[in-house]
Amino acid sequence: MNKYDYTLQGFARLLESDCVREDAALSFRNLCRQLGVSHLRFDRFLSAELGFRGEEILSIYRQSAHKKS
Repeated sequence: MNKYDYTLQGFARLLESDCVREDAALSFRNLCRQLGVSHLRFDRFLSAELGFRGEEILSIYRQSAHKKS
């Protein structure tokens, strides 16, 4: 198990939270700070594992959540 697997789970839970959907000013860097990880390292992990950078994931998620509303 990779050291960022638990961080990825926490990131997914944060994406589901209302504060992330409603606060467009909340950045990937701020989310990483809440998770206690380096935004640069976690960003590289996400890019390698998922093919998307953190801010891209956050933007895509917000767009899809907005469309559901």
